[in-house]
Amino acid sequence: MRLFLKPNDTFFFRDGRPFTRGEQSEGYSIETPSPSTVMGALRTAYIAFCGDMERFASDQMKSVIGTKQSLASASIQIKGVFLGRGDGPLYYPTPRDLVSEKKSGSATLYPLSMESQSDTFSSNSKLSTLLTWNNSTVQVEHAGGYISGDNLRKYLLGETSNLTSEKSGFIIDEPKVGITRSHKTLATDEGMLYRINMKRFSDSEFGFVVDVDGIDQLPESALIKLGGEGKSFSYKITTQKTDPILADDCSTVREMVRDSGKFKLYLATHAIFNDGWLPKCFHGDIELITAAVGNYVTIGGWDVAHRRPKKVYRAVPAGSVYYFRVINGEKTDAILDCLHYKNMGTQRTQEGFGLTYVGAMSK
Repeated sequence: MRLFLKPNDTFFFRDGRPFTRGEQSEGYSIETPSPSTVMGALRTAYIAFCGDMERFASDQMKSVIGTKQSLASASIQIKGVFLGRGDGPLYYPTPRDLVSEKKSGSATLYPLSMESQSDTFSSNSKLSTLLTWNNSTVQVEHAGGYISGDNLRKYLLGETSNLTSEKSGFIIDEPKVGITRSHKTLATDEGMLYRINMKRFSDSEFGFVVDVDGIDQLPESALIKLGGEGKSFSYKITTQKTDPILADDCSTVREMVRDSGKFKLYLATHAIFNDGWLPKCFHGDIELITAAVGNYVTIGGWDVAHRRPKKVYRAVPAGSVYYFRVINGEKTDAILDCLHYKNMGTQRTQEGFGLTYVGAMSK
């Protein structure tokens, strides 16, 4: 089931930086909600529409949304959270092995090339192959922003030319200044002036698409609270496709992987691995060649059961790309089936972290 969530006003999704009353005066918001934030909102909506807190507290809903302590027994599963426009296209984080010309304002994307470490080129990387930019006359940088579903499909099919990023500013800042008032005097508490960086879509047709299974009992459309300050979103069931690879494309990707013996793995959502950026949890019949990984993002949350912050993880950011070599060609189909549009990682995959797409590579 896929849901389209449309904000009714501004929205605010906390990043990993602390925002303690009286200590920090500014709170920052990320552009798109963490999958775990959406998971919390959907579980709360299920309690409101399909029961009550008493039933939830007595574990009568654990088969669908789990318990206060765990999601282990729950059927609910989020695949991912995406930026989208109404019934139109979806947008994904730009793959990190694509770059744009620095300070040019151009939306054109260029691929990095693989370079083996040698006597003339070396680094402290543990990998024998690195992704580099070989044109010394042009300065480039990570493009950032988003890439359309059509462009991501071309990228996953091995095309590296005529790719463009989306730099139209889908989400804009709308700062809000507030105060904390004393419960006794109703006057402003000293040192309690704060500012939070609210967000708003530049186009009212935009929203977030959530691919979620195991919670079909929700109404087809309703209002839910999502993110900071209890902001409301309206949602409805949508038919938007969240996997950019079409049915006819699957055989093309498989043939290209068999031919080259290599493939890419693109992260559509943040992923948490026990070994930092290194995905040792993947299948033993493949070998990591190289990777384009961004700076870590902090994933936390609030533990309702114990009324304290959850354990904080450093996650690999969405848009990161890993290059693999297939060791056993006879298992190519099985390997790709295990990896494409699956949630990979060692932590919180049920909440939507670590969604991966398989992409083809030329020889």
